[in-house]
Amino acid sequence: MEWLLQLSREAPACHPVVLSAMPEDQEALLALQAGAKGYVHLHAAPSLFREVAVVVEHGGLWPGAGLVARFLAATTNLLQRSETAGRGDISMLSARESQVAKAVAAGLSNKEVASRLNISERTVKAHLGAVFEKLEVRDRLQLALFLSAGARTPRKAGAEGGDA
Repeated sequence: MEWLLQLSREAPACHPVVLSAMPEDQEALLALQAGAKGYVHLHAAPSLFREVAVVVEHGGLWPGAGLVARFLAATTNLLQRSETAGRGDISMLSARESQVAKAVAAGLSNKEVASRLNISERTVKAHLGAVFEKLEVRDRLQLALFLSAGARTPRKAGAEGGDA
């Protein structure tokens, strides 16, 4: 790929696209790192070449399907790990805290949660504070995201619990 590095240095306005008879993710990555703006199978359909040309002409990159799939998988994995890293588990919540957390994550206001669970708004706020602390979330949005990310539900007996 030395030729590609040289081309990138000598003709920065050039937008090279590498064609490969046997595309491989590693080769694509090396080509892009060396300055290529695209990486495509040599025998791709003409319509794909036109798409690549449009993307590259507008300043975009065309890394190829293999690299895009790997990038998405890696990004998804990192996001899932970072969303839950260091955070508590919903099973740490009391039954009532769990009920409050789920209701708030579903979009209910404190007043609506209090009415539904037959407790005071002040008690809802107390439970919510405990939930935020135990799950290490800052606000209602993070709580909703945490719960929607597949947090485990409590396995405690007596799921109804009392007004604490």
